[in-house]
Amino acid sequence: MRYQHIFLLLVLLTILSIACEKPVNITPSYEGNKLVVNTMMQQDSPIYVRVTRSVPVNVYDESAFEELPSVNISLTDESGTVLPLQRQQILGKWYYVSSAAAVRGHRYKVAASATGLVGVEASDTLPQKPQAWDATAQKGSSRIKFILKDNPGTHDYYQLRVYNIDTANRPISALYFKLDPAFNNNLMDILSTAQRSILIMNDNRFDGREVTFVLQTQDLVPTTGKLMVEVTALTYNAYQYLKTATEQSESYGDIVSEPVRVFTNVINGYGIVAGINSNKLVFKVD
Repeated sequence: MRYQHIFLLLVLLTILSIACEKPVNITPSYEGNKLVVNTMMQQDSPIYVRVTRSVPVNVYDESAFEELPSVNISLTDESGTVLPLQRQQILGKWYYVSSAAAVRGHRYKVAASATGLVGVEASDTLPQKPQAWDATAQKGSSRIKFILKDNPGTHDYYQLRVYNIDTANRPISALYFKLDPAFNNNLMDILSTAQRSILIMNDNRFDGREVTFVLQTQDLVPTTGKLMVEVTALTYNAYQYLKTATEQSESYGDIVSEPVRVFTNVINGYGIVAGINSNKLVFKVD
């Protein structure tokens, strides 16, 4: 009889806890309108800078970021040389595009101001191209392999993506994948049970080593055509931004997770000015 009373009490407490549950929407404080500056600088490519006005964090529609037609913007390198910018519309969005390509080893600073908003600035350099080669995959399998040689004694950061490509080697669609634990068990901190279209990692577990990465794809490798493994070296700023932006995206709607604040290196504003350098391994499926 005593155990029955305890059981009934537990049931009653459970019902009361459910009945008293009330959803609470937590909205982080909004610090007011600020300039948002975004550019990922790629070696040997013009620099594309997008400048918009910020919106409250509970607005999730990207189109809400207001285009600012009258912005004072400058792009300079570490010697103070000014790189001319031209405003261009690309796929319906406005960018400020440099006439010269970004050069590895140079540090570039973007400064922007607009009426009624505090001026902002941010800077970064470009990492060296990652040493990656020998990408292979077999028809009808679910594994893709490639080799990555990391630089010894430095903090290096990488982004991995895999694509189906057309005859001109342009991406058609991204493949979802994860590191295969059977082959990459020495990289336990970046192993995941979920398959994603992007993997962002640092070299803490393989500093200075030559590593064979084995990717396990969600779908079987196509029996015809070519694939591309895109290995991108990131600066610290690019790594922190992409990592936190991915974490925020994955935690959206999860009421039990901690809010994720996306990293920014833009002083007095939001966004990211960072350098990347991609090595695109194009290969035919065997």
